[in-house]
Amino acid sequence: MSGMSRYPTLLVLAMLVAASRSVTAAALDDIKIEVSQDLCEGASAHDKSVIVYATNLNANQTIDANFKYDSNPTQQHFILFDADLNPITDRFPKYHVRRLGPHESARIGCTFTYRAAPQPPGPLGVPIVIDKQSAAYVDANAGRTPPEDERSFAAFILQGGISECAAGAKPPGLFYLVNLHPYARLAAAMNQLDDHGARVGVLTPNLPPLSATRVACSNGFSKPGPITSATLDVSAGVAANLPTAPAAEAKPPLPEQRELQPSPTLAPLSLGAILTAQNVCAGPVPTGWIKINDAWNPTVCGNPATITYNVWTIQQLSDQPLGAVIHACKGAVPSGWISVGTTWNPTVCGHPTANQSNVMAIKRLN
Repeated sequence: MSGMSRYPTLLVLAMLVAASRSVTAAALDDIKIEVSQDLCEGASAHDKSVIVYATNLNANQTIDANFKYDSNPTQQHFILFDADLNPITDRFPKYHVRRLGPHESARIGCTFTYRAAPQPPGPLGVPIVIDKQSAAYVDANAGRTPPEDERSFAAFILQGGISECAAGAKPPGLFYLVNLHPYARLAAAMNQLDDHGARVGVLTPNLPPLSATRVACSNGFSKPGPITSATLDVSAGVAANLPTAPAAEAKPPLPEQRELQPSPTLAPLSLGAILTAQNVCAGPVPTGWIKINDAWNPTVCGNPATITYNVWTIQQLSDQPLGAVIHACKGAVPSGWISVGTTWNPTVCGHPTANQSNVMAIKRLN
């Protein structure tokens, strides 16, 4: 093919790509995200987790919208246990698609989810920021994406430091079941097992989106077994209460998307603040303090691009009463304190996946 004959072909291809991008941008502009005042079911009282809705502003076109779900601070990761109780790394951000009909409004998530806390009782509320990632106009009768693996949205968090949960073959702690799906309810079933693996009961929790529920201790009688079944139930959207759309050229501009602000009780890491417990960049621990956890945060403390536990949580010791017990990362026992036990917890203090004592319990003597 000569250069002259290739030129029209390349020009047509360029025009098609530009048109495709223009249509995609228009679909994205037709999606509006709103943080409501409606409390999410299953949220703890102090988190004030509220429902986030998305609305299709287009009166004629159906849209497949892809939403981004990130933690605040961004790109956090956590240790979870999958439906088979195997440890996995849970990473933010995540992405989910929801189809919205013309002028349809539907829930797409909550402003909090839950993970294991560094210290009991837990669990920890993790702020979630939801934003638009991409969108496309689709035929309302077009086939949807392949069905989701419903069981993959059932996961466990292990909350350590719970006195009622004894040591055993597994890391000690209290298992919570968490629904990882941002807008669908999760109905799950699991067996309760004795120390010999025999079934002694059945649990059938039903969880709202992004919520967690207490299950049982990881060791002892009636501990949870793997998830045997899981189903997702997506609530239907509703007709949006929108004013009659004027002519396209007179359509008012959409309001600027505002970034979700975290709850004051769970603000982004405050490095160096003088608190009973505080987050600091990894390094020497000041006298009178002890390290109780660590985490990777790529936005502070050197901004490491790969997993490096660059942020430490430290706790003050001097304000603790005699007889107080603290669960800390295993290391030198401070003067005036005594070690009263060690344990393995893969969700804190280096996050070891192999069984090794990485947490110690220390008690103040004087």
